[in-house]
Amino acid sequence: MIMRITWGKLRADSWNDFEKTYRSTVATKGRDVKGLRGRWLLQDATDRNTGFAVSLWESAADMQAYEDSNLYRQEFAPALQPFFVGDYKTYRCEVKYMQ
Repeated sequence: MIMRITWGKLRADSWNDFEKTYRSTVATKGRDVKGLRGRWLLQDATDRNTGFAVSLWESAADMQAYEDSNLYRQEFAPALQPFFVGDYKTYRCEVKYMQ
């Protein structure tokens, strides 16, 4: 399994609008993507303008197909990009242990 973890800092006081946009795009329209096992959106407890989007995938190929899809590139990424300040970073991790 592969875990995709994206960290980013948002524009000041934009979390609520970001979360609403995330829910209406990624969470709703991306629910039945092939290979997706789960998805989480996390807000940092000490920096409320920082957060993580985490998703768990059956395989690297499934995750890559999602990242290359029109849904991700033409709908999800453009909808969320305006909320970010500066860079955001995505990590792709092989899951070594799961309980």
